[in-house]
Amino acid sequence: MFFIRLFNLFVAASSIEKTQFIQNSNVPLCKNCVYFQKYKLPEFYDLGKCTKFGKMDIVSGEIEYQYAYTSRNDKNLCSFNGTYFEERKHPDITLSIFQKE
Repeated sequence: MFFIRLFNLFVAASSIEKTQFIQNSNVPLCKNCVYFQKYKLPEFYDLGKCTKFGKMDIVSGEIEYQYAYTSRNDKNLCSFNGTYFEERKHPDITLSIFQKE
């Protein structure tokens, strides 16, 4: 009986080691959002901006957008869960309202 319990414990422990848990895999990605504006070099997603949040200069009218990373880490903006996330229907098309390339 002892050996059966030991064997079951070993099997359970080995199955736990094989299980992988990916953190944050259930939250939406900024790069798939209509408000995400890629940085000039696409491999630098941390420098991408969120066109949902920004501040307009009252003289020039130019808008300085928040970094997407900042928006996702601020509970008053998009927050961790992506409160204002809107999925982009076509991956290569972004929302161009108020955007200057």
